Amino acid sequence: MTNPSKTARFAPLALLALCAGFVVQAFIPLSLGEEKNLEASRRIEVLFLGSKNLFNHDPPSRFRVLREALGPKAVNITYANTVEALTKENLAQYDVLLIFANLYELDVKTQGQALLDFARKGGGCVLLHCAAACFRDSDFPEYVDLLGAQFKSHGKGVFRARIVNQDHPVMKGWKGFECWDETYEHKRHGKDRIILQKRDDEPWSWVKTYGKGRVFYTASGHDHRCWNLPEYHDLIHRAIRWTAKDDKVSWLSPHQLPTLRYRRAAAPKDPKNPVGPLNQIQNPLTPSDSLKLAQVPRGFEIRLFAAEPQVVNPIAINWDHRGRLWVVEAFDYPHKVGSETPRDRIKILEDRDNDGVADKVTVFAEGLNICTSVLPVSGGAIATDGADMVLLKDTDGDDRVDQREVLWSGIGLRDTHACVSNLRHGFDGWIYATVGYSGLDVTVGGTRHQSSQAVFRFLPDGSDFEIVQNTSNNTWGLGFTEEGDLIGSTANGNASWYLSIPNRHFELVGRKGQKVAQADEPEDLAPITSDYFQNSPKGKHSSAAGHAVYTSRRFPKSWWNQRVLVCEPPMHLVSAPTITRNGDRFQTTGFEHNLYASADAWSAPVSAEVGPDGAVWMADWYNPICNHNPYRDHFERGEGNALRSDDRDRDHGRIYRIYPTGTPDDPYPDLTSEQSALEALEHPNLFWRLMAQRVLAQKLESRTLVAAARETSSARARFHLLAASAHRETDATQTAAIAHRLGFGDADEPASKYPIVPVRSETLKLNLERACDPGRNPMDRKAAALRLVEADPDPQLGKDLLKLVISEPSLARSKHLADAIRLAVIRHPEGFLRALLEKKQDGKVGALLSRIIANTLQRVRQDPEVISDGLRLVALQSESTLARQLTEATTAPAPTTPSPSLSSSAQRGQQVYLACVACHQPDGKGLPGAFPPLVGSKRLLGPADLPTRIILKGLQGPLKAGGKNYNGMMPGHENLLTDQEVADVMNYTRTVWGNQAEEISKETVAAIRSSIVQRTSPWTEPELSPKGKPLK
Repeated sequence: MTNPSKTARFAPLALLALCAGFVVQAFIPLSLGEEKNLEASRRIEVLFLGSKNLFNHDPPSRFRVLREALGPKAVNITYANTVEALTKENLAQYDVLLIFANLYELDVKTQGQALLDFARKGGGCVLLHCAAACFRDSDFPEYVDLLGAQFKSHGKGVFRARIVNQDHPVMKGWKGFECWDETYEHKRHGKDRIILQKRDDEPWSWVKTYGKGRVFYTASGHDHRCWNLPEYHDLIHRAIRWTAKDDKVSWLSPHQLPTLRYRRAAAPKDPKNPVGPLNQIQNPLTPSDSLKLAQVPRGFEIRLFAAEPQVVNPIAINWDHRGRLWVVEAFDYPHKVGSETPRDRIKILEDRDNDGVADKVTVFAEGLNICTSVLPVSGGAIATDGADMVLLKDTDGDDRVDQREVLWSGIGLRDTHACVSNLRHGFDGWIYATVGYSGLDVTVGGTRHQSSQAVFRFLPDGSDFEIVQNTSNNTWGLGFTEEGDLIGSTANGNASWYLSIPNRHFELVGRKGQKVAQADEPEDLAPITSDYFQNSPKGKHSSAAGHAVYTSRRFPKSWWNQRVLVCEPPMHLVSAPTITRNGDRFQTTGFEHNLYASADAWSAPVSAEVGPDGAVWMADWYNPICNHNPYRDHFERGEGNALRSDDRDRDHGRIYRIYPTGTPDDPYPDLTSEQSALEALEHPNLFWRLMAQRVLAQKLESRTLVAAARETSSARARFHLLAASAHRETDATQTAAIAHRLGFGDADEPASKYPIVPVRSETLKLNLERACDPGRNPMDRKAAALRLVEADPDPQLGKDLLKLVISEPSLARSKHLADAIRLAVIRHPEGFLRALLEKKQDGKVGALLSRIIANTLQRVRQDPEVISDGLRLVALQSESTLARQLTEATTAPAPTTPSPSLSSSAQRGQQVYLACVACHQPDGKGLPGAFPPLVGSKRLLGPADLPTRIILKGLQGPLKAGGKNYNGMMPGHENLLTDQEVADVMNYTRTVWGNQAEEISKETVAAIRSSIVQRTSPWTEPELSPKGKPLK
């Protein structure tokens, strides 16, 4: 939108008929004292109050089961796991409170009263099974009165509860079910209940009223044996609608939802799975019908900005300095690599009349190939085009490219969903992006940069390039916190990571860099439909795309700089977990919370970013095939290492905006003058602050920017001015340290106690003081220590660092700070080792110091010239253990790792290994908990029979490898790989990463294949283990 000072009118655009103007509101504010009178039908909002898993109740899993079952029936369910959710303000956002939890205490005067008031004033209550035992450790008899009884005891068994009131709306037409459950008995029975079911003579299910509210309770539902039954889902659905007064309120009902029609999939039918999403394809829906199947958080609404034919196959979005949307349309993905007739396009979409809908579309560039990202810059845009990173120039200002300049080349295209993505401006003036396992082989300024999956950066003019840090697998997510911390996501196994220490600091001391640090733990997602297909890991992020932080102020405060947006296209959702910083680490939790979820099987969010208006903009690929490779034997793979399917759509695509209902757009600042750009540094939206920072970095000298930083009272402005003063001379770690050092929060945050020192004026002494100061922020200390790694070797510095390690025992608790100190010591070994020798102490040292000593000796062994002849003499004259180790290090030949010479078969196998790399990783180290490593694997390196069987038929977890547990599923490849290809990939993996084993011939593979031809399912560990012994 180009003029946000006007209020959006939300009028439908004629070009999009009735579709583009469609809005779904997740919540219409209600007065608790009034009868609910809705202006339009909407989905019912339910708060599911659960808890941690106790007694096999497992509320988080039951919540997810219920979301999948009732999401397609116009019921929105939000999860909470503590009684802190029981506030008047929070409950006012929901129509029904569902309790299935082991929560025994609450604050009766506040939380308890909020619960009772919610019910008395008309809120519905659905209370299931263990809800009858809730709050029993608090003096809360009113809850027993609300529920109608209290849990007393239970046995267990298989039974069918008897329906005793078939005429009640909850029971009418419902047949009941038989299953195993706990045989609850109750006490403190109320007299104002209507009994619906009994188990023998025990009341089992009932309803009642409480003030203006309705209450439903059933004792059914101990574990999955009940919760997985469709009949139980139906009972809860009936209860929700009855307690929500569907006889009086016109809720959106299932029969008002679009009818989902299906057709046979174009891909061959899976003989092992004759039903399911891979064998039948849902037909597409109009945008308005699709939105009826969507859920956004309570209090939010979702608005269509553009749809086909305006935009098709949108794979990436961004905005320019005018706030206009730029969209990449990916027609060539996944197969047309190097096409003679490339079809990818970049479009500019504008909303000139400020009604919230695109009304002008300009094709900026076309004829691009496998274009995956675009970044508007002054005078044009930077984008990917095949193997090239290109600057597309618009020299005459007509919004159409007229010059193409290659900044650098070397983007791998062997797998087209593992290329470059996420182009975005950094706080340091560089451009950042990610790459998957197709990798990079880039030469800039005479220096060659090679990498597989990683986050990297380059200067906007293409004059410099750096692999910042490697990631764990295919990498599609990148973002920055408001402080400038670099974070991101990988497709599977690591949906949230953060930059720990850049590779170059390890390389400066002759070591291999670490992978990015993991912020998340494996958590299940919460889709609202079961119509989805995933590769491993099941139920979790397996195709994570994007990792934007919410960095504006339009959303509620709990979102500000604390929630990240991670798309999961196959599950039709955008998860919105919480990210928090603890010392020098980040933690991301709460993946069950979504910003968006859909029961439309075509909906495939691939990008969710914070727009210039403060809304989250979501690109919906809208395609029934969003998996690059659903691994099934009967599928055919084409170029780009992707599934061939005629069901891949080339006609649809949608762009949505999501924001709190009734909130205005963020203002769009004028950045044409220095003064207006300075004022924009205090804008509530990071998009505009970064834009202003870049403008000022181009217009003003560094000393002028530093002077302005000293004058301002705004923490935001101070940070961005100092970052601008060091544009293109620092990195993400150092710019984020400015924010962590000087303080960063609200715009009126008071000045920091630390003086403002320009980056260019920082001295070695100052950075040593920062690194050694335990009162400083660990992120600031880490950045200072990394500056020491960059410094020329200094004996005194090594001595000072030894004092730090000895004097601060708690240092090891800050993992990345400790690693930075460790690298700094290795960089300055002379003074460190000399000081240790002078201490003449052979006693036990701490784990951190022990590791630093070992790494420093390893460095000396690699390059004895890093220490002086004088230190060697000191070591020769000493009898300590360290002296002996140092002498041996200086005299032992430097270790060498011979590069294996790959046979022609192994060279071919390197290409075949692309089918394995997503799970087993480019370095063969696998993914923790899911896929075991191939490095040193006894399964792989033993007799050929075992690995060949596994490759052909697959292997199903659980299993153990190297003493660790794994529970992934490797599909069989017998129909995907020929005998020669199986032999080739085995010969490759049995040769690299230090592995050594004899080569295998295609004849050997053929013989093994014929011996197991009758098998139709993956192996399990017990089947392949010799005499019951576990495989290694």
